[in-house]
Formats: sequence, structure tokens, C-alpha cells
Amino acid sequence: MYSAKQNRNRHYLANTLKISALSLLLFSAACTADSAATDKEKESKPSGETTQTAASVYDLALKEAQALESYKIESKTNYMVEQPAAEGAKAPDPMETAIDISGDVIAKPEVQYGLKIDTLSQGQQGTTEIYAAGSELHTRDAAGAWSTQSLEGAEEEVSITTEMLDPAPLIEELGAYKDNLKLAEDDAAYTLTYEASGEQASALIEQALGRQLGDSKQSSELSSLFEGGSEGKVSYSLVVDRKSNQLTSTSVKVDTTLQVNKQALHVTAGSDSAYSSQNAVGEIAVPAEATADAAASGKGAAPDKDAAETGAAESTDKSGE
Repeated sequence: MYSAKQNRNRHYLANTLKISALSLLLFSAACTADSAATDKEKESKPSGETTQTAASVYDLALKEAQALESYKIESKTNYMVEQPAAEGAKAPDPMETAIDISGDVIAKPEVQYGLKIDTLSQGQQGTTEIYAAGSELHTRDAAGAWSTQSLEGAEEEVSITTEMLDPAPLIEELGAYKDNLKLAEDDAAYTLTYEASGEQASALIEQALGRQLGDSKQSSELSSLFEGGSEGKVSYSLVVDRKSNQLTSTSVKVDTTLQVNKQALHVTAGSDSAYSSQNAVGEIAVPAEATADAAASGKGAAPDKDAAETGAAESTDKSGE
């Protein structure tokens, strides 16, 4: 749903989210679900008849998500990885990570965003801010220092991509299962749910991984986690506003075991995302200190190549007057 400029579709942010590969894997399945969506209290119907089916609600939500131009997002992800004990030794402590992302995203005509990212991993806390506005990328690192660079020249290193925040691909991943979705509804919203286990769950997570990381080196490395097989379950929940057909929230519960180097890694995860202000975000507001700090440190964005060439040509013309 992003701009046709492929080099603008992925804004890799160097030195952002230096977390384990598994965190990217699990966050990429951010549309997965809370099993509580099938509770009886969520199955209450509004007064009157409804002709909607789960598949028709799905189709309407997908259409709106694909046309979405801007939105606010709040996403919270937590996961834990447990490793087995070596023979005669004590099992290592579980690895726990939490990632919170909030901010504004403009998806069309070109991707722009302003995001705050809080991470907590193994007791270490960090906060990063990133703003892609105009032709510049502003980054505030965990130490509080700002830097600015040209979006076109942004380093393509492992980090997050804006596709991870886009609701359309999250919905698309369930396209093959739309006729098997369950539908609950109330006066305000529809709730679509789906549960998968075994090989199907593994396939869904790996599909999400491919969408998030594309053909990058990290995608190949993470895909290797599935070569030894996996087992477990994933449950999806998507909440869709009845009036607008906009996706308003997604939730995930993952419980899986991955075979890595002949070891079974038990992974449990939960991820919740909320979308609001659909098509109402007009611009990305960059904090004043972002540009002030960059200017003071001499780390401003690289000059636009075309502008530089134009300036040089004008200088040459004047010298010949």
C-alpha cells in the first residue's frame, strides 16, 4: 500500500532495535490473536438481523486497509524464549523482551512516520525516536543524541521496516483462511478470529517473516529456524469497526517450539496493536531539537544530488557573466 518508489518502501534505521532475531520474527505476526475473542460475552449480537459473513467482513476490512493513507498506531509486544538445560546443567534463565511502538504513519503518497520505540530486554531498557519527514530521516538514539540523514542515503542495516506497521499485509496473510474465520459482533464492531496449530501455524509465522524482512540477510537467517521443523499454535483476532470497516485492533498469542541446532526452543509471545485516526494524519511533526542537535553537531542530511548539481550549474553561469 506504499509508494511505487521501492527504495522508499523500506526505511532501515541503523543502530535501532538491536534485539534478537526472534523478536523481529514474532513481531512480524502482529495480527495474531487473543483466544478470549470467543468468550460468550463477545458473541453478543446487536438487535436486528445481519447479513454479514466472516468472509464478507474480511473483504471489506482488507479493501479499507489497502486504501488507507494514514493512521496512528500503538503496538505492544512481549515474548519469552526458554532453552532446555544441557545434560547435567541447570537450564538458562528465559530470555524476555518487550517492545512498545507508538506514533503516526503516512502511507501515501510516500511513506513518512514519527515513532517512539521503547524496548526492555534482559533488564536493559532503551528508548529510540525516529522521524521520516520530507526527504530526511531524524533519529534519537538511546543516549538522547539526535542525528539526521537523507532518506535516500539511509543505511540498509537490520532494524524495523514500516511494513511491520501496515495493517493491510497483516490482513492479507489470512486470505487463504477467510472462509474459516469465525465472526462475533456487537453494536460497535465485528471480531474475526482464527486458530492454527502444527505445520499450519509454522507456515503462517514464516509467511509473516517473509513479508517483514523480504530478501534480506536476516530473512534467510530467520527462515533457517524453520528448517528443523516447529510445532505449536497461533490464534488470530481482528477487530473491525462496523461503520467504517476499518481495522481498529489486532492481537496475538503464540506458543511454539522451534528446533534449532538439535535443541528445542520454547517460545511464547503476545502482541497487541491498535489503529486510530485513520486517514486523519496530515503531517509528521519533527521535534525542534532533532534539527537543532543535528545542525549543532554537523550531522545534517546529505545535500540532495540534483540540488547540488543545479547549484553548481548556477555558479558556473554566474562566473561567466
